[in-house]
Amino acid sequence: MANVVIKSDDAVECFLYPKFCLTKNFEQVTEEKLIEEINKYYEATKHITKDYIWHKESLTFFPRTKRSLLLETLIEGSKYEDNELVPHIYVKLHFDEDVGDEWFTVYLINYLTKVFDGLIARVTDSDGEFLLIESANALPSWANPEVCEKRVFISNGSIHVIPDKDKSLLDNLNSINKNANLFKLSEAVQSIIQKRISIYPDEIKERTHKARAYLPEKAAFMLQEDPGLIAPAIRRLFHSDPFERKVCRGMKFFPPEQRTMVNIRMTKCLYAMIMHCRYTGDPMTGWNLPPVNSTAYSAHLLGVKIACGLEMLISSAYEEQRKKANDASAESTNDRLKMRERTLNAFVSRLELSGYFKDLLEGSQERERLLQVAKDYFSNKSDSNKLLHMEPEHDKERVLKVWGNIQTNDVDFTGHEETTLSPSDNDDWLNVNPVELENLLGERWGDKSSKTDKLTSQTLRRKIQNFLKETSGVEGVQLFSDNDLKLDVDDSGKIEFDTDAFDIALRDILDLAVPGGDGEFEDSSEESLGGDDEDKCGEMDDYMRQLDNELRMEKNLGLVQNEKLCETPKSPDKIESNLLESLSREAGGSGPTGNIIGGPIRKFMHLQLQSPSTVPPDLQS
Repeated sequence: MANVVIKSDDAVECFLYPKFCLTKNFEQVTEEKLIEEINKYYEATKHITKDYIWHKESLTFFPRTKRSLLLETLIEGSKYEDNELVPHIYVKLHFDEDVGDEWFTVYLINYLTKVFDGLIARVTDSDGEFLLIESANALPSWANPEVCEKRVFISNGSIHVIPDKDKSLLDNLNSINKNANLFKLSEAVQSIIQKRISIYPDEIKERTHKARAYLPEKAAFMLQEDPGLIAPAIRRLFHSDPFERKVCRGMKFFPPEQRTMVNIRMTKCLYAMIMHCRYTGDPMTGWNLPPVNSTAYSAHLLGVKIACGLEMLISSAYEEQRKKANDASAESTNDRLKMRERTLNAFVSRLELSGYFKDLLEGSQERERLLQVAKDYFSNKSDSNKLLHMEPEHDKERVLKVWGNIQTNDVDFTGHEETTLSPSDNDDWLNVNPVELENLLGERWGDKSSKTDKLTSQTLRRKIQNFLKETSGVEGVQLFSDNDLKLDVDDSGKIEFDTDAFDIALRDILDLAVPGGDGEFEDSSEESLGGDDEDKCGEMDDYMRQLDNELRMEKNLGLVQNEKLCETPKSPDKIESNLLESLSREAGGSGPTGNIIGGPIRKFMHLQLQSPSTVPPDLQS
C-alpha cells in the first residue's frame, strides 16, 4: 500500500522544469546537468538574497533525475504518479512563524522564470494551489480545486492553468512552452499575484529591524561573521523549555564579564518573538541588568536573550557530537560494515519485490547497471535526508563552524563606542491600535468607501428571484453572473450584511398571500399577517382572523369539544387545505410548512388541529 504523504503546514514546495527537461528521453537529464543549472540559479539570485535573513531555512535547490524519482517512489511509497516522473529541480522550504519567507520564495521563483527562457515552475503548500487561493475573487467559474490541482504553472512571470486532466505533466509543460498565451489566466489574476510579490526586493529592508544589544564579545563576533545566526539563536530561545535553559546558568561559552554594545540586525518577526519571550536570564549568572526604567535596559536584556540562545545552540551541538563519538567508539569498524551490508541487502530486496529490476537475469548488463544506480542512491540517501529533513542539525553545524573560527584565530574583538552606534529603530509597530488595524486591513483587502453596488432589499430580492428561476446542473446552480463577480472583484471592499434589507426581501419572496400565482414576487407589506379589519391583502389573513374569532368565542363560552377542534375547516382554496394538512402531519414540530409560515403562527394554527389533552403545557392558554 502506498504511504500517505502528509504535507507540513509551514512548508512551501517548488518544482522547476528547465527547458532541457522537456524531452521524452529522460535519461539524457543527468544529475550533473541539473546541478549546473542550479548553480546558475544561485548566481542569478545572490544579489537579491545576500542581505536576506531567512527565518528557519534558506532557499536550497536539489536535483531530481528520473532515476532518483523512481527509486524514491519504489522505496518510500507511490509518492508520484507515472506521468509525474519528469526530471526537475526541487525546493522545500520551511518558513515556520514567518510566512514572509514563503512569498519571498514565490518572488524568487517568479523572477527565475523571467530570467531563464523556457523555465516553468510550480509552487504549492499545505493549502494546495495557494496562488489561486490568493486570487480567488478573480478566477473564472471553472477554476475549482479539482480542476486546478497540480495544473497551475508559472512561466515567464505569469500564472497559467491547464484544466485538461487527461494530459500528462510532460504534455502540460510542452503545451505551455509552445503556446503559453492559450493557458494564461486573466490580467485580473496576474495583477493580484504581482501586487502580492511586487513588494520585493524593497520589502527586505522594510521587514528588517535594527536594535542595540549589549552582548558578550564572542557572541558579537559570531553575529558579525554570520548575521544569519541571529535567527536560529532567537528561535532556539523562544522554543526552549526550563530544562534546556539550565545550560544558561553557567554561560560556559559566552560569560557575561566581557560585553560590548553593538547594533544587531534581525527581521521584525524575530524581534517580536524575542521581545515577547519572558526569559530574562538566570539571576545567579551575573548579568547585572540595569533598572527597568533605564534607557539601557532594553539593550542589556536583548543581549542576555541572544547570548543565551547562542549558548543553547553550541551546547546542544557539542552534546550531539559527543554522543556520536561515543557510539562510533563503542562500535567496531567490522560491525559497521556488516550493518551497512545487511541494510543494503534489505534495500535491494525491496527493489526486487517492487519490480525495479524488471525480471532481468542475474549478471546481465542492464541489471548490473540498475543495481549500481540503486547502490549510488543508497549511498547518497542519508546525506540527502540530512539536507532535506534535518535543518536544525545544519544550524548546529553552522554555529560550530563560526565558533571554531573564533578558537582557531584567537579573535580579539574590539567593541565600538556607543556614541558611534546608530540608534535603535522605533518599535512602535509592535503595538497596533484598532484604527491602525482597520487601515491595515483596508490596504490589504480594500476600503469600505470603494463599494459601488450597495446591497438593498431590491437587489437582494432580484438576485434570489434569479436564483429560484435557474435550473440546477451537475455542479449546482450558478447563483451570480459574470457581471456580479466582476463587481465583487473591482469592489475589493469589506463584507457587509444588512439584516433589515435581507429580512424585508425574504418576506417579500415568501409572502404567503401569493403561493405560486403569476404575482408570486409582487411587493407585499410587512403587515400582511396583521389583524386589522381593513387589511385585505390575502385570503390567508382572512382565514387567520376567522381562526382568531373562533378561539375567542370558544374561550368565552368555556366550550372544549374535541370533535370541533379536530375538524379541518373548509377552505375555499386548495392551497389552504394543503397547508392545514401539512401542519397537521408536522404535529407542531419542525417541517417545511411550519418553517415557511414561522414559529409563532405554526404554534397558533396547531392549537386548532389537536385536542386539549395533546396540546403541550407551554402552548396551552
